[in-house]
Amino acid sequence: MRLFDDKIQTALEGQLSANMASTMIKRGWSYYKDGHVQNVKETTRDILTGIVRGSELYAVVIDADQFRYSTCTCPYVGFCKHMAAVYFYLCAELEGDEAAERSYFKLLGLAPASTLVKDEQRREQPRDAFQGDPGPEGTAAQWFDWMETEYGETFRKCRHSLHALQPVLSSLKGLSKDWEKPLQRLHWLTSILFALEQAERAILTVDSFSRYYHEMSFIRMAEPWLEHGYALLAELEPEAMSEGEWATADALAGRVKRRATLAERQLFDWPFLYLAFCEVLTVRREWFELELSKLLEAAERKEADQDESFLHAAAGMFYFIDGDDAASISHFAKSAFERTQRLVYPCVAQRMEAGKWESAEQWMAYLFERVHAARNARNIGPFMTLCRRADEDRPEQPIWTTYMTELLPYSYTELSEHWLNVKRYEDWADLQMLVGAKLEEIDAAGLREVVKISPESLLPLYHQSIEANIATRNRQGYRFAVKQLKKLERLYKGMKESERWESYLAGLTSKYQRLRALQEELWKGKIGT
Repeated sequence: MRLFDDKIQTALEGQLSANMASTMIKRGWSYYKDGHVQNVKETTRDILTGIVRGSELYAVVIDADQFRYSTCTCPYVGFCKHMAAVYFYLCAELEGDEAAERSYFKLLGLAPASTLVKDEQRREQPRDAFQGDPGPEGTAAQWFDWMETEYGETFRKCRHSLHALQPVLSSLKGLSKDWEKPLQRLHWLTSILFALEQAERAILTVDSFSRYYHEMSFIRMAEPWLEHGYALLAELEPEAMSEGEWATADALAGRVKRRATLAERQLFDWPFLYLAFCEVLTVRREWFELELSKLLEAAERKEADQDESFLHAAAGMFYFIDGDDAASISHFAKSAFERTQRLVYPCVAQRMEAGKWESAEQWMAYLFERVHAARNARNIGPFMTLCRRADEDRPEQPIWTTYMTELLPYSYTELSEHWLNVKRYEDWADLQMLVGAKLEEIDAAGLREVVKISPESLLPLYHQSIEANIATRNRQGYRFAVKQLKKLERLYKGMKESERWESYLAGLTSKYQRLRALQEELWKGKIGT
């Protein structure tokens, strides 16, 4: 019974293309053709095992799902020729020698030799009709045109998932396997952008009733592609780029920007990807100034099909990078806060980290105005994190406490935890009283900490809670009140304040002497005896 389905086999081919050096693929092909592979088994749905004879017998285990866990008992460190040989053997077993040959040449980014002379009519067509890929000297535009010609209809196969794009992406990356690293990174970025654009086209073919579920599926599938893209961006070295490399990087940034400025709904966060490009490329001052002027001009034009909010946010990021916080805040203020806030929070944190507190206060004032106007858990959480950090670093500034208390009750959990952390126990107790927190609902660990270190802070809280339970005028409330009175008694006596306890209890029993049920519960609880 066949365990490997077509999807698993395609994924494995992609893993080999992305991770194995072409020299290993060629040697593996020779090993397979020379009959060195002794045995191959599909042990589970995604695990392949085999025995290959070299200078001795080597055991190979290939994990198609988690390729990095694949192993071979040979001395070579990394993905070796024995693994490639086992894979070619599997292809031949499942679909014949021609399938193995096709896979071999595909992994090398070439056309199988057996297909080059089979069709006499193809040999008679003009040579340009079979021109290969643009190669390492090709421009970004040439590569996108070539990709569109070769794989531009792949999105039609993605009605339910993006699996059809994975082998395309792997194959495209494989074409630059032997290129120099700087060119290879740019080519891989180009390939990833092409795959993301194909996914954007694919989602448009989905009916509106199931679009949400397909969006979630597509985004999860593309997450590794995007992560790889961001990692490649971080490795770029703009100042060391040749003219051709810089032209490609600039063209890729421009392509992403065109996507980012579209006002229509899209699958991926193209604005964030564009700003990631900008963060890398702005080290070149001339590019920084030219790109900023383009953003400002586009924002001024206010074209209907362009996202004006994003243009202002992007300009705000450029000014932030340049150290002009006032101009940056003014542009962010013109953008939609719910869409751009995740760009702002790291800006504020960066200013705090650098100790630029005057700038940080400007940013925090801007943030508070926006967060307070649209209070919800999503907005308040990140803002409270910044407030807590600021209050820890600059406790002498009362504005941080003002911000946090103004956002109550939404900020209660964060503020309560913060005041425990900074050991402001009286403020913590006052907060519990302010929001009407019930003692039985307060975090037990926090309560124990305050009891141990600052019991005096808890007295008003216990008094309030006892009064609130008595005010219910029912047996259950009276019983809760008695339980809390017992804890309060321990607090007073632990503080060596027995006289205060006796005075408080006498006043309480006198005040409620007509509540017979309460008096009975006090007697049962042995309060005052």
